[in-house]
Amino acid sequence: MEKRLNYTIVGSFVIGLFICLIAFMFWLGKYGNKTTQFDYYHTYFQESVSGLNIASLVKLRGVEVGRVKKISINKENSEEVEVLLEINKGTPVKVDSYTSLDSQGITGLKYIELKGGSKDAKQKVTSKENIATIISKKSMLTSLFESGESITTKIDDILIRVSTMLSDENLANISNVVDNLASTTAYIDTQKESIDKMFKDITELKVSIEKNINQLTYKSGKFLDHTQKFEDELLVSFKKLGEMSDKAAAASDETRIFFEKMQKEVDSGQFSMAQIAEENLQIINETAHALKDLSIELDETVKDLSDSPSDILYKSRAKNLGPGEGK
Repeated sequence: MEKRLNYTIVGSFVIGLFICLIAFMFWLGKYGNKTTQFDYYHTYFQESVSGLNIASLVKLRGVEVGRVKKISINKENSEEVEVLLEINKGTPVKVDSYTSLDSQGITGLKYIELKGGSKDAKQKVTSKENIATIISKKSMLTSLFESGESITTKIDDILIRVSTMLSDENLANISNVVDNLASTTAYIDTQKESIDKMFKDITELKVSIEKNINQLTYKSGKFLDHTQKFEDELLVSFKKLGEMSDKAAAASDETRIFFEKMQKEVDSGQFSMAQIAEENLQIINETAHALKDLSIELDETVKDLSDSPSDILYKSRAKNLGPGEGK
């Protein structure tokens, strides 16, 4: 009876397992043939990829979109690490997308984050025959560590400078400067009245200088006016001298013509003193009058200049009124 019961349990288990196997085969036939399609991209890192492994996640804005397929050293540049990314087909990888390494919590494990990729940018084209490359940028942690070294160096330099500046000798010099400054301040307090008087004298001197400058400006203007008048008077005098010179030249020409005519008559034997005097009496009279006027004007001009040359600059002449004009 017990043997028959055991056979029944074993048979039921085998039949159930067979049914489950058939059901799994049907499920596998219906859903197992569906395969996920991927796009492949290369990316290169110049920093350490410690903590990044094959099958590590690739995320876009925190969403898993692929995995790391391969990690190796770039054969063309030993300073770079070449990473092959397997990304779900249809993922928006744009021409302005880039990759960076991020850490998963405090475990030390890393994943690759796809960043960038503006809405209007074109999709990056890739294929198995011609795998496209996504540029990479240094992670925030790497940038912080690299800048930390330079910051540490600068801080060391600053500390050395501060230590030098605060040496015992410099501290003593600073103390002397403070003491001298205190002494100077005390002296200024005692000389406050003298300093106020000095500033007052400076103010008065400034006012006096401005007054003298104004007077000098006024006198300079008057001097320029007198100079202009002198120039005008001098031009008039030169004009008169020119006219007198012209008159003298005319008289000289008439005299020369007279004597040339006389010489011709003497040479021809027709010289008659009475006739010559009669014919040239008018010319001789005009010449004599011109010479007389010229002599008078020259005497007056020379007399004015010899009596008071400064009157030409500083003497105001009264305006000559015409006939019928009142004073």
